[in-house]
Amino acid sequence: MTVKPKITELLKRLNDGVIEKEEVIALSLLSSVAGESIFLLGPPGVAKSLIARRLKYAYKDGSSFEYLMNRFSTPDEIFGPVSISQLKDHDKYERIIKNYLPTATVVFLDEIWKAGPSIQNALLTVLNEKIYRNGEQEVQVPMKALISASNELPSKGEGLEALWDRFLVRLIVDGVKDKQSFNDMISKTLNSYSDTVDEALKISDDEYKKWNKQIDEIEIPENVFNVIHVIRSFIDQYNQREENKQNPIYISDRRWRKIVRLIRTSAFLNDRKAVDLMDCFLIQHCIWNETEQIQATSQFVKDAIQKHGYSLKFNFKGLKDELDEFKTEIKEETKFEKDTRVEILSNAITDYYEIIGMDNYNNLISQVDFKSLTNSNQYCYLHYWDSSWMRVRQYQSFYIRKGNSKHSIFINDKEYKLKTTVTGEKRQITKKPHKKVEEDWDSRVAKYLEVTNTQKEELEAYRTKDLQHLRTNLFVNPELANIVESHLTSTRKEIEKFEVEIRKIQNDYKKLKDEEIVIQ
Repeated sequence: MTVKPKITELLKRLNDGVIEKEEVIALSLLSSVAGESIFLLGPPGVAKSLIARRLKYAYKDGSSFEYLMNRFSTPDEIFGPVSISQLKDHDKYERIIKNYLPTATVVFLDEIWKAGPSIQNALLTVLNEKIYRNGEQEVQVPMKALISASNELPSKGEGLEALWDRFLVRLIVDGVKDKQSFNDMISKTLNSYSDTVDEALKISDDEYKKWNKQIDEIEIPENVFNVIHVIRSFIDQYNQREENKQNPIYISDRRWRKIVRLIRTSAFLNDRKAVDLMDCFLIQHCIWNETEQIQATSQFVKDAIQKHGYSLKFNFKGLKDELDEFKTEIKEETKFEKDTRVEILSNAITDYYEIIGMDNYNNLISQVDFKSLTNSNQYCYLHYWDSSWMRVRQYQSFYIRKGNSKHSIFINDKEYKLKTTVTGEKRQITKKPHKKVEEDWDSRVAKYLEVTNTQKEELEAYRTKDLQHLRTNLFVNPELANIVESHLTSTRKEIEKFEVEIRKIQNDYKKLKDEEIVIQ
């Protein structure tokens, strides 16, 4: 039997007598196989403790330990009482750990945030090292999972941050919502606490060790790394917003390593040799710190998968930049401008040029006077239109000389422009490229088309290989497969758009011939 059929049947048995807790049980089993702890947030009476009791049946000879914390709880109640005989006879401070947390396969600690500092410190050692220090002994704990629960998150400023960080998977647990399921729950006798798991389905210690070695060998494809990097970028952007600076999302490097191992475990238990995009949806359960962040972090994961996951593998930006450079090169080779435009003096009326910028009327200088100007001042009359706007009248005389340009004059040592017009045209010359150049371009087009064709083939291979797994992932809501499918479809369309653009570029330069086009 391969792993997935076994896990599929195991999950069915673990859900016997439990209503609407399929996802929580599945993620609890996944976390335990990955060697990680899970936190359940929800009110009393929603089957949080039942989940832990059911989970112990997943393991051969599995045992459980559960405890409801309160602020008066002592280490004796969690780790076992001090052995009086050892203390009296051998002067050793040791606990009797049998039937307590250090010997349990699955541990359930309710209202965990009420634990005192001494319990917290011991728990951290157990979670970090899977070791319990019992006097002079170091006991290797068999614990596969620690499930904690509370109806609240840890309070800030009470030193609970380190313990909170150890719970990789964080889930909200609600009561039964479906009407028929609710009716079944209140009316039927459910055998929730009996062991209904066949021995052949239970995970042995040898299997557990073997699986963990195989999990470390699960491949992490580039598209999965892309998703993780995009999520990290989204988190950075979120934290930079002013409204979030007091309550940022913090994910340590250690936590990212554990997240990757969790999705590796998902791939392994789904009988795959590599993580896929569907597994990446599990990240949403691992990156929120406050309930107010759940909606945002869930969207980060969905957007990263839908918009960036597989498409980033193709480096669309790099291809677009190359095509832009290619088009620029073609333009420089085949197109140039020919400018025949000339600026000339404009006749205001026959025999007169208009002076721009003088205040009085429409000031004019006769063409004869203008042509006679030198670089030295000379006494000269200017003219204007009379009040009837019909005739040119003499205005008064000024000291006038040539300007710094051929279209200006100095009047009493102040320079004025004369009115001008532009004649001629700006033309674009289009020419056919040299044969050798065109051959080189054809070669580049062929290369680009080969790239896009390879990308399409890889995409279809991915679709054929992995799409069948999307709706059968044991730990992810199958409805989320629509997001992955949508992403694959949009990625293919994007590749096809590049193909169209490449062929258009080639078609455009092959149609070129020598011609002039007036630029408007």
